[in-house]
Amino acid sequence: MSDEEITEDEADLQNDRWLQDNFLDLMQNYPREWIAVLNGIIIARAGTKAGVQNIADEVANGEEYSIYFIPPTGTFTDVQYERR
Repeated sequence: MSDEEITEDEADLQNDRWLQDNFLDLMQNYPREWIAVLNGIIIARAGTKAGVQNIADEVANGEEYSIYFIPPTGTFTDVQYERR
């Protein structure tokens, strides 16, 4: 294991800012999904990290992209609420 510190380049930081700016919409549209973002554009989505990586690798054509997990919104359906 390397002792080098991992640093984010400007493209990573740009994707991070895009995620922050769009987080509420992402939670509504992609809850419990992994997304891959390239230049502020969602290029892949999947239910698993490996799945989104596989799709994004094909779409990105060698360009670096960022991967994020979008958590659920916290509604009744997210906690498996059921009426009895």
